[in-house]
Amino acid sequence: MTLRRWPVQILLLTGVLLAGGAGAGKPHPGAESPVASATRSETVALPARERPATLAQTLSERFDASRDRWDTEVLNVTAGKQLKALGALLAGGRPPALAKVSPLIAPDFTCSPLRPARLTTVSESDLFEVRRWQAPPETSREPAAAPHHGAAGLAQALRVLQDGLGGEGDVHTKFKIVRIESSESVFTTRIRLEASRLSATGSRQLVAGWRGRWQVPRAGEPPRLLSIELESYEEVSVRGRPLFADVTASALGHNDAYRTQVLPGIDHWLGRVSRIAGMSLFGHHGLAVADVNGDGLEDLYACEAGGLPNRLYLQNPDGTATDASAAAGVDWLEWTPSALLIDLDNDGDQDLAAATRRWLLLAENDGGGRFALKRRLSRVVASPASLAAADYDGDGNLDLYVCGYDGDPENRGLPGPFPYHDAENGGRNALLRNMGDFELEDVTDRVGLGQNNTRFSFAAAWEDADNDGDMDLYVANDFGRNNLYLNDRGRFTDVAPAAGAEDVASGMSVAWGDADRDGWMDLYVGNMFSSAGGRVAYQRAFSESTGSAAADLRRMARGNSLFLNAGSRAGGNTFGFRDASEVAGVTMGRWAWSSKFADLDNDGWQDLVVANGYVSNEDSGDL
Repeated sequence: MTLRRWPVQILLLTGVLLAGGAGAGKPHPGAESPVASATRSETVALPARERPATLAQTLSERFDASRDRWDTEVLNVTAGKQLKALGALLAGGRPPALAKVSPLIAPDFTCSPLRPARLTTVSESDLFEVRRWQAPPETSREPAAAPHHGAAGLAQALRVLQDGLGGEGDVHTKFKIVRIESSESVFTTRIRLEASRLSATGSRQLVAGWRGRWQVPRAGEPPRLLSIELESYEEVSVRGRPLFADVTASALGHNDAYRTQVLPGIDHWLGRVSRIAGMSLFGHHGLAVADVNGDGLEDLYACEAGGLPNRLYLQNPDGTATDASAAAGVDWLEWTPSALLIDLDNDGDQDLAAATRRWLLLAENDGGGRFALKRRLSRVVASPASLAAADYDGDGNLDLYVCGYDGDPENRGLPGPFPYHDAENGGRNALLRNMGDFELEDVTDRVGLGQNNTRFSFAAAWEDADNDGDMDLYVANDFGRNNLYLNDRGRFTDVAPAAGAEDVASGMSVAWGDADRDGWMDLYVGNMFSSAGGRVAYQRAFSESTGSAAADLRRMARGNSLFLNAGSRAGGNTFGFRDASEVAGVTMGRWAWSSKFADLDNDGWQDLVVANGYVSNEDSGDL
């Protein structure tokens, strides 16, 4: 592989899309930000000729996709502009004007109906209804729907699609091209359409899969659609008001800390807090929920960016929460990626464990919500990312597992994970056995958790995966393979590959839940979905350059994973998991930082909630 191809591949596959965030450049939690020492008002503007080029400008000058065998990405950009125009028509008047439809299509354009006439209700409750259509198999005898032709046909198909979104409120649309195949005169795209409309009486949303055929454009011309074939379609109607409403301001707005610390935002503080405090703009700090003062109401401990005090909010009977951080003695300024409210001394109240950049802090609760620092353990791991607690040895004390992301937080060694898809130059994780009286002992290697313990671990979760009565451990690792450690009377073995639960992706979260209600706990892992990776990783040039790693790199672009626990196989002593991610339709979680099983509609089945997002810049037209 040439040097000029590597940056383009890494940028496209891993999500380092300047319009939408960073991926291969994803900093380790705790990385110091290049924060200015002066406030913004003191910034001096450089003359235009002296200003350093932006990263987008530098990349566009050095890496030209059209000259570097990435013609598909050039097609993605031009086709994407046409789809954006199509989305504007879908969000606009009804029916769409023919004069605006014609420039998007070839004269002999055809398309299948974009909203099927026959939809099957797959879920229904007082809250919402889900209706779905799937393309019949090729062997099906079901008659095909009559196609639409030309601009008038596409306008008609769009009008029917608009009907699926109802008739009130603004329509929001988003197209993603997730696969491209090209030839000399025609290229084919797999397209994901997301559209929604919110109104006073409810909301509707749809997700559709299209297969679009395009004319390869001449220089300076946009591509024209030859055909659209509907491959999948799902429509959701929410009845009445939205299921969730943002009540942050009403719950916390009366606190000075909310107005002066939270609302200004991280950009405000980055120019005002010294880099010595370790503030990061990437949001790698956690929170914990528990009743800390024994009044029966859940309280919130919110970790803040380094240099800003962590906050403890005590819930009031009216649903508001009052800042009690200073009085409780937990308004620490340390950058804190993770915290747990758990009973470490078995006295019936919730103590606090907080993983900061330098220390693991253990604070004892007096039962009324006031804390006293009992232990300050230095450098348990080099760069902590998260905490998970369980009684692994059955002695009645909760033990702590600490995920260590980067083995070298000062980044003095290799420049980031290597190799990208299977990195083993990450940090060491640690299991700390609770000896009582807030004494913790590092037993990592002694109990077998030193095996495969050099990865970039983001999150871990305990669960009795094999139903043998003790707690097993799953660890989600960024940049590669995950671990499933089975517990056998206090000794652990990594069985992830043999059990079919290894995954190869950008692991960032773990959730356990019985998704199919068979009595065995299933596993959901949050990763990253990359439409750019889905396009690039299937091109011949990519396979030629990456060789045997191509399959793993394609997997990294797929998104989240759902592993169904198959239980004990054939009555034997082994058990395993089945990858049901694509069948269940749960891979698309975008940049998925966190995920949880929860029964949102009280129907007895575990649903999934995925928190996603990342630091984004304005779309500069780059790759």
